[in-house]
Amino acid sequence: MPVGQDLLTRGDRQYVAFYTPERDLVVADRKLGSRPQGTTDWTRKTLGTRLGWDSHNSVALGLDRDGALHVAGNMHNVPLLYFRSNPSGDVTTLREVTAMSDPATESSVTYPQFLNRADGSLVFTHRDGGSGDGATYFNLYDERTASWSRLIDRPLFDGNGSQDNPSDTWSAYAEGPILGPDGLFHLLWVWRNTPDAATNSMLTYARSADLVTWTDSRGNPLATPFTYAAGDVVDPVPDHGGLLNGNARVAFDAQGSVLITYHKYDQAGNSQIYAARPGRTGWEIRRISDWRGRWQFSGHGTLDFEITLLGSEVLTSGDIEVNYLAHGQPFSIIVNPDLIAVTQRPTSPLPDRVAAVRGTFVGLKVNVCRDSGDGRGPISASGTYLLRWESLGANRDRPRHSWPTDGTDLEVILLGHEPDS
Repeated sequence: MPVGQDLLTRGDRQYVAFYTPERDLVVADRKLGSRPQGTTDWTRKTLGTRLGWDSHNSVALGLDRDGALHVAGNMHNVPLLYFRSNPSGDVTTLREVTAMSDPATESSVTYPQFLNRADGSLVFTHRDGGSGDGATYFNLYDERTASWSRLIDRPLFDGNGSQDNPSDTWSAYAEGPILGPDGLFHLLWVWRNTPDAATNSMLTYARSADLVTWTDSRGNPLATPFTYAAGDVVDPVPDHGGLLNGNARVAFDAQGSVLITYHKYDQAGNSQIYAARPGRTGWEIRRISDWRGRWQFSGHGTLDFEITLLGSEVLTSGDIEVNYLAHGQPFSIIVNPDLIAVTQRPTSPLPDRVAAVRGTFVGLKVNVCRDSGDGRGPISASGTYLLRWESLGANRDRPRHSWPTDGTDLEVILLGHEPDS
């Protein structure tokens, strides 16, 4: 099954957090350049927690300003599971820390993420609560006291009712915060009214320099906590409108303006991809696909996506390549600077040696994790690192009765060079 693993490179130190074939959580580190190309010298630490069948149980890595490694993961509506090393960053010194800021809001944790602000300070964000009724918290680490405190006093999102529906509750599903080329954090989210995936609605955006003070896409201040239908609403997609959490992406066009891609149903009920960016009076939205057919998703658990948005990138021509998977096959839609679709073509944003499935078990797919270290995907003189592995698709978090026993390798790959495993 797919589950989020993590890769973090800072300077000449590299970390990987992963699950073994026995489902044990392991963190490994190495010093880059300490061995000849093509050889490895990894130090590993098993953290004493074992994965079940839940694809929500991703792992997150972070480094503070003193160099201590922070690890959180294997959580879906369970108490916080968090480990910290000493300032050396040596994985063998990782020890479990049972609480961060407030144990009362760390009893039902999901979606851990570490972020470094411009001054290097380490922030941890997570959801506490369940689908349709959860709150998102931000904590700040103090290296002097080796302790966490609230970055902001209240949850970033407040899904308790609205003027029209005061008795309803929603939980926000966020993409990001993502550090952009402008030095700002960009945050995209949808709201969900129930555990049913079909009840995602209201695609919304905000940006911030410090993760405390937030503005809309034009720099106007936004009040927090964000409530339903507040913030900078990109597209007020209603419940059952074809919007899905975890499948909207933040990128940037040739001028550095934020560009959002997502899918929803069109007026005829077909699933379509849309692109949106800030305009003079609001969000400029264009449908960039021309499909016939509908991905009718609903229910609980991790879905096996029929459409997976991979983000977009600017081409040398100034056009934008919007990448996605359709039933596991890579495609891209090329749009011009006015967001008008020019062509759709089979493609892959990754080299064939990375994107091609190597295992022989039917149903295997390639998973890729981009480096979460320097610059959110560091490009050094030697290239860009990513983590690659293969798994079966999602199964709504239910056990499978058969799976590969001769799996392929988990690899750290340096794009532009031979694999450095």
